[in-house]
Amino acid sequence: MRKALTVILLIAALTLPFMFFDILPDIGDPASAPNSHVSDYYIEHAVEECNSPNMVTAVIVDYRAFDTMFETTVMFLAGVAVILILAYHPKRRLIVPTRFRRFDRRTGAPMYNTVNKDVMVSIIQSLILIYAAYVLFHGEVSLGGGFQAGALIGMTYLLDVMVCRREVPLFRLSKFRAGAAAGLGPFMYAVTGLLSFVGGGLYLQYSKMPFPVHEAELHSIGITLVEIGVTVGVAGTIITIVNALTERISFDDEL
Repeated sequence: MRKALTVILLIAALTLPFMFFDILPDIGDPASAPNSHVSDYYIEHAVEECNSPNMVTAVIVDYRAFDTMFETTVMFLAGVAVILILAYHPKRRLIVPTRFRRFDRRTGAPMYNTVNKDVMVSIIQSLILIYAAYVLFHGEVSLGGGFQAGALIGMTYLLDVMVCRREVPLFRLSKFRAGAAAGLGPFMYAVTGLLSFVGGGLYLQYSKMPFPVHEAELHSIGITLVEIGVTVGVAGTIITIVNALTERISFDDEL
C-alpha cells in the first residue's frame, strides 16, 4: 500500500503542473521564442560573442552556462545516491569460479590474464585517454566537450576494472575518492563563475574574468575551465557507480 501511494504521488507531482500551468510553448509553434528570434540570435552572434565556432558549445556552456552547471550537479548527486544505496553491503568482489574460467593451453594462465590481452587493452586505454583529451580541449571549436570526455575516461576505467585485473592497474580509485572527484567537477564549475565577480561582472560572465587577455579570449578560457569541471564530474560519477556495483556480491538485499 505504501509503495502504491508513493507511485501515485509521483505521477501526480509530474503530471499536475503540465495540466494546470501553460508554461511551455507548443511543439513546432512558429511564433514561439526559439522559432522566432532566439535561435536566429545564437546563429548570428555565437562566434562574435563567445569566440566559439561551435554553436552547440556556445549555447550550452556560455549562453546557458548556469543551467549546465546544475546538470553537472545532478550527475554528482546521482553518484552520491548510488553510494548511499549500495554502501552498507558486503564489499567482497564477485569471483568467477575456477570451473568457468578459460585457461591458455601453453602457459596454463587464465585467458583474461594473458600478455596479449593486457598489452592490447593498455594500448586501447591509452588511445581512449588521448582521444578524451582531444575531445575536451577541442570541444569549443569542434564536436565534443566535457560530457563526452568524462564518459570516455569513465569507459577507460571500466575497461581497467572489468577486463584488466592487473596487479598494477592503469589507475584505480576507491568509491569515496571517486565520489570526491565527482563533487570536485561542479565545484570547479562554480569557482569559474565566481571569477567573474572579481572583474565586476555577473556570475559566469566570462568576459569579466581577471585575466590579462582580450575579451574574446576570456570566453575561450571560461568555456575551457567549465568543460574541465564537467569532465571531472562526469568521469568521477561514472567511476563511483562502477565501484559501487562491482563491490556487490548480490543485488538481493535479503542476502
